[in-house]
Amino acid sequence: MSEEPKNPETNLEDGKQSDEPVTFTDEQQAKIDELIGQQHAKWSKKLDQQQADFKQQLADTQKQAEERAKMTAEQKAEADRKQREAEITKQNQELATQIQEYKTKSMLLDKGISPDMLPLVMGADEDSTSDNLGLLQKYVDSQVQAATEKLLAGKQAVTTGSNNTSPLEAGTNNPWSKDGWNLTKQTEIYNTDKEQAQKLIASAQPISQSFYVGKQ
Repeated sequence: MSEEPKNPETNLEDGKQSDEPVTFTDEQQAKIDELIGQQHAKWSKKLDQQQADFKQQLADTQKQAEERAKMTAEQKAEADRKQREAEITKQNQELATQIQEYKTKSMLLDKGISPDMLPLVMGADEDSTSDNLGLLQKYVDSQVQAATEKLLAGKQAVTTGSNNTSPLEAGTNNPWSKDGWNLTKQTEIYNTDKEQAQKLIASAQPISQSFYVGKQ
């Protein structure tokens, strides 16, 4: 009697791990390897920086200890005072940075921009951040406008076509025709392609007494 094949789903329901290996396509595996490599490089860089910082802190501590051993009581007191002031200044700077980051994230979210853009726009103060954000917004708006114009141009090309005969000429969609009369559409076509507009006008033969876009 032949052995029945194992059902991976049944094994999962029984709490047993499936023996079938998980496979990926070459493209998926390459992407996974790339992400792992990027993450590993990031961790290695961070670890190297931490080790370098630790060595520098150790050297600074040893140097301070040697210098402190040579100080008088008054010099030690003065050194301690300066150190406390430096620590307070550092804490205030860190707090100011955190507040500025919070304000910048709020400004980005208010404008519908991802907080990931924070490093690009955050300045030393709220005014400089606002200026940077304004520049970013202008750039985004210009890119959106360019993409929109390109999309509309593509749609216009599909609608009007490049042949002498256009679908608009034969149907009631011709904005110069009696049934499809539309001044807004007339303006849009006339501003985009005057040659095509003249063809549509000639095809529709609008009433000479009425006003229409492109009328001589």
